[in-house]
Amino acid sequence: MELLNIKGLCKRFGQKHVLDNLDMSIAQGKIVGLLGPNGAGKTTLMKAVAGLVPPDKGEIIYPYGAKRGIDSKKVIAFLPDSLTFPAWMKVKDAFEFYKKMYPDYDSNRAAEMQEILKLNQQDIIKKLSKGMQERVALGVTFSRNAPLYLLDEPLGGIDPVGRARVLESIIATHGQESSILLSTHLIKDVETVFDSILLIKDGKIAFADDCENLRQGGKKVEDIYLEVFDIA
Repeated sequence: MELLNIKGLCKRFGQKHVLDNLDMSIAQGKIVGLLGPNGAGKTTLMKAVAGLVPPDKGEIIYPYGAKRGIDSKKVIAFLPDSLTFPAWMKVKDAFEFYKKMYPDYDSNRAAEMQEILKLNQQDIIKKLSKGMQERVALGVTFSRNAPLYLLDEPLGGIDPVGRARVLESIIATHGQESSILLSTHLIKDVETVFDSILLIKDGKIAFADDCENLRQGGKKVEDIYLEVFDIA
């Protein structure tokens, strides 16, 4: 079953075609890597799917027939590349906010996230390191029982040891009925969790395949990335 299907998606800022007739789909129960250099269109694509950027043309078919707008926000949990919190807010307040905001908030999952990510409910978020703030953002995002999670560079400020813990949290909460689209530059650190990859270049999907096919062919995700983007 496809949770997300995108056909002919276009978005232009000024004269630049950031998304250029892009087609892609995500099947249920998969962790999908969205990979590409800066400016390739990854963030714009995620914001378009999340309903924050209106596409100029094309069709986005959402999970369970949801319509773009309030309905689509109910089936998508979006973690942008920078999720900011009010200066006064403690970790517990952030989770409480999500509990009030989203009907699919899961208290058991929220508690599990706080334990896995080693979050202290009494910590003031703004006083935490960038990496810990990213853990909080990831924790509240995964406190929801959403069909589709969009994660835009969720690991950038987290140290290599912490990344392993974050990946554990992603795997631990990932169910067969939900899917994850994860954008990252840290290919080596995360490629083992991907079921499939989408490489975006000049606003289009330049390469798409299951990671098991790559492994059977003796290739790593990083090898494909270097080939597609012609990096010596």
